[in-house]
Amino acid sequence: MKNKEVLSGILGGSFFAASFLAVGIPIIPSIVVGAFAFLGSELVMSKTQFVVFDKIDEKNAEQVLNDAKNKNKYILDMVPKIDDEVVQRYLRSINSTTAKIISTVSKNKNKIKQTQKFWTYYLPITVGIVQKYDEIENQRLSSKDAKDFFEKSRETLEEIDKSFKKILNNLYESDIENATADMKVLNTILKSDGFSELNTKEDNNE
Repeated sequence: MKNKEVLSGILGGSFFAASFLAVGIPIIPSIVVGAFAFLGSELVMSKTQFVVFDKIDEKNAEQVLNDAKNKNKYILDMVPKIDDEVVQRYLRSINSTTAKIISTVSKNKNKIKQTQKFWTYYLPITVGIVQKYDEIENQRLSSKDAKDFFEKSRETLEEIDKSFKKILNNLYESDIENATADMKVLNTILKSDGFSELNTKEDNNE
């Protein structure tokens, strides 16, 4: 396992770069995302309740998936402990999407490398953010810094929710393309044999 501080710094920098350069999020929110990534990584890796994986492949897929289930259960279990209804909604959505990702990869383990960053970075850091949010919320702080923290937490969880849904969609992208191609071929054969009156998009555009 890599040095904790170095890995946390890499994760924080990676999240900032991905947010600001790749996704186009403004620099201030991107810095916030990077800071949360660093903080979450430090928190997660300082605890022993979850595993942090350096490398993921089909050989340790079962271990990775079982650990992901534990992380996802933790996210769901935290929902009733959080007071903010907006955060609760994001956590439920994140939990639901994560469960679908786990189920999809469980059925087709060769997709686990395709989603490596999800298991090594995104999910554990999300857990870290939830842990820290709950800890600070329980202090009942009313300072401006605390209010800013809660607002930025909601914004970050919203981005996580959207990103997880994109990851799930990407898992099915090739399946959708293959199924669409199969349907096109089958329809062409049925049409040529006189069994189908359906037209493909290409036919309609002619």
